[in-house]
Amino acid sequence: MKKIIAIILLCVTASGLSAQSEYDNAYTLPDITQFVSTLTKQQQQELKSITVESRKTLEGYRKQLTDLHAEIQHYYGLPGDRSSDLFPIYAQRSALYAKIDQAKYETKMRIDKVLTDEQQKELRDNLELERKKREVKRQLTTFLHPTTQK
Repeated sequence: MKKIIAIILLCVTASGLSAQSEYDNAYTLPDITQFVSTLTKQQQQELKSITVESRKTLEGYRKQLTDLHAEIQHYYGLPGDRSSDLFPIYAQRSALYAKIDQAKYETKMRIDKVLTDEQQKELRDNLELERKKREVKRQLTTFLHPTTQK
């Protein structure tokens, strides 16, 4: 009976952790208002504007990346040497990853301009705590639902 209760608690904990993290995707910014408690109304509005703009930009890049990956997979399925077709696509993909990194960094810089030093520290600390929660969730999921390896 104790084992059953322990398993149920682990499952509930794992599902609760997953509900807390809505930005597991690399293209989604966290809602900063959930991680910084001392934001003014003006800061909240500025951060919302930055977040919405960043999401639109990153979503556009994500769609382009998805299209490039589909094109790469198409060439992988064809017989023969397709390097003359694939290498330019690889270059496009690399350039797109660079644009994504630049967009993320520019967003970070814009956010840092809105926040005070104390708020920036609170944000970093809370995001690190959130990252640790996601890691525990991942470990619990792996433990509770192990995959078979060949």
